[in-house]
Formats: sequence, C-alpha cells, structure tokens
Amino acid sequence: MDFENLKITLFNLYCSTGVNPFFEFLYVQNGKIKAKNRNICFEGNEKEIIVFFDESLYLYPKEIQYLKKENTYKTFQSINFALEYFQYLVRATNDIRFELYHYFLYKLQKNGITNDSWNFHYTNNENMESIILNLGIFDLTKGDKKLFFNIEVLFFKENMCKLRFIPEEPLWNEGKTCPETDVDKIITYVLNLKVDNYKDIPLIES
Repeated sequence: MDFENLKITLFNLYCSTGVNPFFEFLYVQNGKIKAKNRNICFEGNEKEIIVFFDESLYLYPKEIQYLKKENTYKTFQSINFALEYFQYLVRATNDIRFELYHYFLYKLQKNGITNDSWNFHYTNNENMESIILNLGIFDLTKGDKKLFFNIEVLFFKENMCKLRFIPEEPLWNEGKTCPETDVDKIITYVLNLKVDNYKDIPLIES
C-alpha cells in the first residue's frame, strides 16, 4: 500500500469538508497515520489500514449501545474500502437503526449463521424520522446445515426490531414471526430454534 498516497488522501479529505471536517484530527509519526471522528478510529501504515469504534473514549453525547471495538474492528489494504467502512460506522453511531443493523449481522455471523444473498431497502420513508430499515436474508446456513427458510428483519428508531420468517417458495409471510423485539432476544430466539424448515417454525398468535 502506498503510504504517501494515504497521507495525501486523508489530508485532502480533511481539508475539503471545511468547518465540519470528516476527521477531527490527523496525526502522522514514524510511518503511521491516525485519524479520528469521535470514537471511530482510522489507523494506517505501509502494510494495512485498521478501522474500528473505540468504546473506551466516551466521546458521544448519546449512549452507543451495541458498537464495540470487538464487533467493528476490520483491516483493509484498500484506502477506498477503508474510508467507505469508516463512513458506514459514522452512520451507525448517528442512528440507532443502522447500529442495530450492524450488530444484528455481526451476531448472526459470530454464532455461525451465514447467508449467500440479501436485500435491503427503506419502508415508511416519508421522512428520515419515520424510516424503517428492511433487511431480507436468504440462503441461510447454520454451521454446516442449510436452513430451508428466509428471514426479514425490520429496524426501528425506537431501538426495537421485528423478525419475520419467510418460506423459500413462495416468498410470502404467513404470520410466522419472532415474539421478541429486543435485538439480543431475537438472536437468541433464532439460535434456539430446533428446526431447519419453514413448516416446523411455530406460528405465534397475535
């Protein structure tokens, strides 16, 4: 990786945003460069770039509930990819819906649930305050076992989620949902399901 190019890129990015800089400061010493936006850290050298949220800094006026260094730490060889991820974390710290989105996907993967495809869109999008993030996750695998159902997760500004189970064919919701709305309880519910197909998922009466 070109360290000089990294320095120039970050310097130009800092200066181009005027009184509201993308980074709060830039620091270069002994072949290392550091930049920061509140709790989000960007560190680079000739070998790699590291981006993460550092919860120990306590620089946000509101409580960040789910982001930690453990679940945000990533390394990059590409300057552009590192900056895109930095912006992604900035968005997550400014909106609980995106924070929930990041945390939910991290927890699924950490617990051995992976997927081959997904879709993402907004619903109820008259204005930013009312927007609901809608994530569809398909082709699920738990460990080495395929799951014969899909899930749809809605993320709300009120720090809550709703999860629906969707059959593979046809793709519609028959009312099979997770009864929980807390993100950690939803993940626990999914992990504790002892079924691998849609028809055996219990129907929760509303």
